[in-house]
Amino acid sequence: MRMRSHHTLCIAALLVLTSSAIFADLKCRESPSRPVEIRGVWMDRGSIPKTEQGIRSLIRSYAKAGINVVHPEVIYYGYSAYPSSYLTQKDLWNGVDMLGILIDEAHKRGIEVHPWVWVFCTGNQTDKGGIYPQHPDWAMTDKAGSDHTEKGSYWLNPCSTAVRHLLLSAIKELVEKYAVDGIELDYIRFPSPDFGYNDDCRAKFQAEYGIDPMNIEPFTKPVLDWHLWRENLINSFVAEVSTELKKIRPELKISAAVASYPDKARLNFLQNWEYWAANRWVDFLAPMDYTSDAKDFMGRVRASSDTIANRSLLAPGIGLLTQKGSEAMLEQVGIARSEPVSGVTLFATAYLDADRLKALAEGPFAEKAQLPFRSPVEGARQLISSARDRLKNESSPEDLSEAGLELESAKNLLEYSSYRLRDIGCIAPSPPPIYIPDEVVPIPEAQIPAFSSKPVIDGKLDDAVWQSAARIALEYTGLGDEATQPTEVFVGCDAENVYIAYRCHERKMERIKANVTEHDGAVFCEDSVEFFLDIEGQSKDYYQFAMNLLGTKYDARVYDAGFNPEWQGAAAKEPDAWTAEISLPFSAFKLSSPATGRIWRGNFCRNRAVKREGAEAEKMCWSPTYGSFHTPIRFGRLAFAQEGK
Repeated sequence: MRMRSHHTLCIAALLVLTSSAIFADLKCRESPSRPVEIRGVWMDRGSIPKTEQGIRSLIRSYAKAGINVVHPEVIYYGYSAYPSSYLTQKDLWNGVDMLGILIDEAHKRGIEVHPWVWVFCTGNQTDKGGIYPQHPDWAMTDKAGSDHTEKGSYWLNPCSTAVRHLLLSAIKELVEKYAVDGIELDYIRFPSPDFGYNDDCRAKFQAEYGIDPMNIEPFTKPVLDWHLWRENLINSFVAEVSTELKKIRPELKISAAVASYPDKARLNFLQNWEYWAANRWVDFLAPMDYTSDAKDFMGRVRASSDTIANRSLLAPGIGLLTQKGSEAMLEQVGIARSEPVSGVTLFATAYLDADRLKALAEGPFAEKAQLPFRSPVEGARQLISSARDRLKNESSPEDLSEAGLELESAKNLLEYSSYRLRDIGCIAPSPPPIYIPDEVVPIPEAQIPAFSSKPVIDGKLDDAVWQSAARIALEYTGLGDEATQPTEVFVGCDAENVYIAYRCHERKMERIKANVTEHDGAVFCEDSVEFFLDIEGQSKDYYQFAMNLLGTKYDARVYDAGFNPEWQGAAAKEPDAWTAEISLPFSAFKLSSPATGRIWRGNFCRNRAVKREGAEAEKMCWSPTYGSFHTPIRFGRLAFAQEGK
């Protein structure tokens, strides 16, 4: 959706003042300023000016734009931006005390400073950082013993006592050395579930559970134990940082930049930030909800707020790097305000240009705002007072809407304050969101025949060549249950392309949902087809493709939607089904046609959004993955039956 001007927000809400705001269809209205909210900015190190004058000037520009908290990047890759007794200093400011100057100017302007601190990520292949070269044995390793990820990043082993001591000492030193207002933790996670197989981790786990993690079979109960055991390495460090820092200064606030979607954060990064909030180790959280799509952003924000439920404040991260101009930024600020969160955090200084600062200053940040985590009850009073003022005399529809949102924000702050004051003791973590089936469906196999002619990609499966295709039935849901509606997939190839067609039977054709029109939009959240291909068959690097009934396409390499090959797709309706037809060139993978007998791994999937109104889409697939479709060890085997000519 496009905005009409830089100073309008596309949001709408259907409000019940005594309950939660319900986000309905988007409609344009002026963007008011709000008296209490987090307005944060991550200040990436390369964009912080190199002179005292430049630093002060930048902070003054932020104050004019209504920013009230900044996160300068001061510990990263095991380096510190200032002289440290524990870390190697990487001075990008030629002796200028960047952090000291920044804090001084920010405090003069009423801006809090919560330094941005990298925790377990310690370097990459270009720059192995300030810790790894001296302590390569401290690196986290995977099952194969590799000490770096496929993308070349190095991570410290959270099981190591020496690692934990060094990191905690460095963070405590930062708090003791500078008058910071808080600490923002980042990379406080694993790089992926494939890591944590260091000898010391394996030995400690085996001593507790009687099994070497290397010998754990997929989709068995020990998978849950091993996952939660590694999660708790991160959880306990967050708890330790929070406890130790607040001993130094009780008023200090602890926050963290975390992955979008709490369940996905746990599954993909062993980052259980819901648990941190439940135990009050963090005062606020900034999920990195980076997307250019407004509906996708709203879905991410809702997932966080539904899970956290006022046990922590939320300031969702807006990825300016994904957007052009000010419109999308303003729109996402408005969307965040329509949800039960307490502000936003902008990524990052490198993208927060003069035009965007002006748009904030003249729009949603026009008046100064109090930080809600300093005095939540007082913040609630301010919001109630503002709502009362909006309801005086003859209020416009916009005033009524904003008053409702402010009252809802006040309610959220009171609930947050109440939760923080309760004597609840230590809350145990919930089980990881990993499904363990009673019986595992065998990995399916299929042969891909060679077509004698090319089908016309128009969404209609009336080309005779489809009669010779491999036929695959999607009989299961992602959890291995019986699918509620039949879905047939047809697959074939020639020397240049692989061809895939779907016939999605549907008894409720009138309720099919297909609204996404932007390429790489979240088509998989509505009625759509998906397929995944691992052309090397190694269960690591794979490709995702999806398309809805409108023909809107999504493509990614693993989770990187920057992968955008040329491929054709079209969809059409039948009386009791909808169909999709796809042509994908081998050149998209920089391949010629596969030889006879070549094996790819893959999965064919369907998302059925019409199953239940308001419920998550039914996930159907060829090979049940027992969780996310992004589970390549569960992909089926696809053999090319005849060499392309």
